[in-house]
Amino acid sequence: MSFEEYYQGNVTYISRVDPRLARIIELASELAPSSLLDIGCGRGFLLDQFADAGLTGLTGVDVYDDVVSERWSYARGDVTQRLPFEDASFACVVAGEIIEHVPDPDHFLREIRRVLEPGGHLIISTPNMVSWANRILVPLGVQPLGTETSSEIALGRKHRVLGQGNQVQGHLKVFTHKALKEILERYGFVVTRREGVPTFFPPPIDKLDKVLSRRLVPVASGLLYVGKAPTGPWPTPPAGRRHAGC
Repeated sequence: MSFEEYYQGNVTYISRVDPRLARIIELASELAPSSLLDIGCGRGFLLDQFADAGLTGLTGVDVYDDVVSERWSYARGDVTQRLPFEDASFACVVAGEIIEHVPDPDHFLREIRRVLEPGGHLIISTPNMVSWANRILVPLGVQPLGTETSSEIALGRKHRVLGQGNQVQGHLKVFTHKALKEILERYGFVVTRREGVPTFFPPPIDKLDKVLSRRLVPVASGLLYVGKAPTGPWPTPPAGRRHAGC
């Protein structure tokens, strides 16, 4: 099954403004880019929020064939491959909760760099592998939140409240707060802002999650970073070292 086929039948986009989306909208509005690309836009819910906030030059890309809007443009594409846009097409790229879904984050970031204008901005979010909840749950033998072992159903969570038996989201790569910063820097992005965002917990745990995620980025449930693309040549990142004895 291809990436496109999987996500055409496994809806993962959000259709309500949660704290993460609200902050993404605020950050994009502060940057006020002349053009913006939302990668993995779904049916365009976030693009409509950007339009409501007064942003223009909006474009979305996803795997669906029937997305149409008078407020923004849309391109169908497989985001694991070459993005269907020319070089330096956008002043800002939003990649909300998608880098964990792609099999090759390096290629994904290189493509974002390609379609960004020099000095353009990337707004990116992803679950935090070492969130406060995972630091408690993993020693108890619970599969870390944000990770998956099956392509069909969430396993290893023990309890329904932790997601046991839920439909999976298709997460392939997971990041710590440091790993996300390092992979962005590997492709020349200068991280200008690092924030933590809460995720979906039932009351009263949601209140604790909001406090910890907003005050302590390293243990936040979700990570929300802003990276600025360089204006000069692309860096040539070093290849990984082979393990000793291999």
